[in-house]
Amino acid sequence: MENPIIDNRIVKDKTFALRLLGFALDTNCADACGEDEKESMISYSTSLLKYQIETATEIHEITYLERCNAKKRLQKGLKFLNYKR
Repeated sequence: MENPIIDNRIVKDKTFALRLLGFALDTNCADACGEDEKESMISYSTSLLKYQIETATEIHEITYLERCNAKKRLQKGLKFLNYKR
């Protein structure tokens, strides 16, 4: 199996961080343990998306991020994390 991570970037799936953050933000939890896991997922996916936005160089990836409002979604993740801490 080919490694999806090259030069510290997930290169096989440009949609991963955005989809993971969207899923985590939309998740409803039934207990405190679930809330902790949700916060962790939002933290991981926010970090991944921020890194992806900062390091994207290929035009199709940059266009995808712009078309999907990645910066707006990133702000939602950051807002959630700041609210929780």
